[in-house]
Amino acid sequence: MALISRHGGWALTGLVAAVLVAPLASHAEQRMWPQVAAMHPMDGLTADEIRSASDILRAAGKFGDTTRVVSMALEECPKDEVRAWRPGQPFARRAVATLLADGHLYEARIDLAARGLTGWEEIRDHQAALTIDELISAGDLPKQDPRWVAAMAKRGITDFSHVLCLPLTTGPVTDPELKGRRLLNVPCVDTTGAGNNLWGKPIENLFAQVDLNAKTVPSVTDLGVVPPPASTPSHAYADSGEYRKPPKPVEISAPQGSNVKVESGQVRWDNWSFHVRLEPRVGAVLSLIRYDDHGTLRDIVYEMSASEMFVPYMDPALSWAFRAYMDIGEYGFGVLASELRPGEDCPANAHFLDLTISDTKGMPVVSKGAVCIFERPTGDPIWRHSELLNNTAEVRPNNELVVRMAPVVGNYDYLVDYVFDRAGNIDVRLGAYGIDATKGVASRTLSDPTAAQDTAYGTLVDERLLAVNHDHYMTFRIDMDVDGAANRLVEDRFSVRRLDEGQRKSLWQVDTSPVETEGPITMPLNAAQFRVESTAKTNKQGYRTSYQLMPGHSDVSLLAKDDPIQLRAGFSAYTLWASAYAKDEKYAAGVYPNENAEVDGLPKWTAAKRPIEDRDLVLWYTVGFRHVPRAEDWPVMPGLWHGFRLRPFNFFDRNPALDVPPVVDAKDAK
Repeated sequence: MALISRHGGWALTGLVAAVLVAPLASHAEQRMWPQVAAMHPMDGLTADEIRSASDILRAAGKFGDTTRVVSMALEECPKDEVRAWRPGQPFARRAVATLLADGHLYEARIDLAARGLTGWEEIRDHQAALTIDELISAGDLPKQDPRWVAAMAKRGITDFSHVLCLPLTTGPVTDPELKGRRLLNVPCVDTTGAGNNLWGKPIENLFAQVDLNAKTVPSVTDLGVVPPPASTPSHAYADSGEYRKPPKPVEISAPQGSNVKVESGQVRWDNWSFHVRLEPRVGAVLSLIRYDDHGTLRDIVYEMSASEMFVPYMDPALSWAFRAYMDIGEYGFGVLASELRPGEDCPANAHFLDLTISDTKGMPVVSKGAVCIFERPTGDPIWRHSELLNNTAEVRPNNELVVRMAPVVGNYDYLVDYVFDRAGNIDVRLGAYGIDATKGVASRTLSDPTAAQDTAYGTLVDERLLAVNHDHYMTFRIDMDVDGAANRLVEDRFSVRRLDEGQRKSLWQVDTSPVETEGPITMPLNAAQFRVESTAKTNKQGYRTSYQLMPGHSDVSLLAKDDPIQLRAGFSAYTLWASAYAKDEKYAAGVYPNENAEVDGLPKWTAAKRPIEDRDLVLWYTVGFRHVPRAEDWPVMPGLWHGFRLRPFNFFDRNPALDVPPVVDAKDAK
């Protein structure tokens, strides 16, 4: 058994070793079960490989009784080896593991075939991501501290059986006396009478700081008693009012069978092919994304995944100012991936992939249905034209392929979608769901005398309950390989030209120039187009083949550059970055953002100003949006979607969807 987050609480779930997992009868034909042996060089670690890696560490004397595994993941083969690999050929298998032992942090690199360590290093002055064990134990420590017990007694709470304490990362640690400690800040909520919403009765103005290594409580902060909200919120259907009538079913079905082929992690649909694996830190990783252009498999993206998620809250109170989470680097999107439900989260006929990861003792556990893959009709045409002059019409339907995962980080549910269409477009979409993070306040409504002060940093969503303003910055790492690894980033600037003669007075032209060195893109995204071009291949017309990055939501951080929480999240200051490819540069805030007070990740790497013209390059796009809560977000939020698109631009010789077959009417087919 292992512990997995389930919609804001920590609950037991039946994760067992991969070889013991049994199919669910309801959709066994779609579920992909964990493999014993890897079939592809980009496959995630299998259950046997996780056991083997743990045995190698123990044999080397690196895995004692008190050692805990923070993460264990695939160490990828070099790009040229993966690109050259063909089915049936052998390939290397290596793992990288992060371990905690007696308060020390280590990185291990393991050759699974040779059954030996290839690297062992102590990582100083950094803190690893949190483990599930730590997140659970942190909630018990305050209840043993007399200062916290006394503060709770002031609030009339002496029975702690309905008190749930929340393990929250501290943000950057700047106090020299706290440096080197493994810390969490722990506020609590009252779950008395709560059903599915644990966030409606915060015990406000009180939190304990816990030291996970020493198992102590260095401090308890009490800013004064705030009367708790009276109501117990619920988003169960029975409590909704049940006003609207149940609709007639609307389903996505494939009566003649699915067009999606999933073998191991290899996916084929329409003209697309790619590989999917699941990692404990970032979740779904898509690689070797290729398009079948009339028999030629053409490279577009070598690898694409989430990289980091920065969520700063906008309240200066001591109990809130530290809340500026790195959801991926501190907690882990893969570790917190929730099971996707057929017919609700995904169509009933979707393919489901399970996530196999190591627990803290080095044993494999399985999170079922962590990713789903399905096709759906959009209801829109992929292209159309009706010609009135000769009364002709041609229309083609569009279908999409969706790869989806749903990490649940405390109160927030995220949906991360990678969407492929029949015209060569790739949409990357982030859906924000779940429940607002709430703060207890004195005001019941805006007419109360305390309302102006109470609502300075958020929105009243219920009596004595405030949803605090905050931001979301999700950075995606996109290792582009447009017709190969030799690429360049170009900007197509829109330049206004003044006309001195003729009817017109002005127009705009496109001036194209390469971006020569890595770093943030400072040109406003609405003043130019940005494309990754091949430096080796042209299309029929002679243009360099390319893919355009079409911006979607692109808010950037408004925080001061010297703000400690902004220093470690420097990537959020710009929507788009470009960097020279480096195999170990994968996380926008660095490998170890937990408690980090230093500049790391993208701003640090790109300070080298490495050349990126005619090179292997990586794009980093931050989907940024601000959340000013509203009444409609309570007690559970309707989903809000954000994203961007990768779009072919002179990549093809003509419209690649020209050969999409028209819809055949049933009566015409007879």
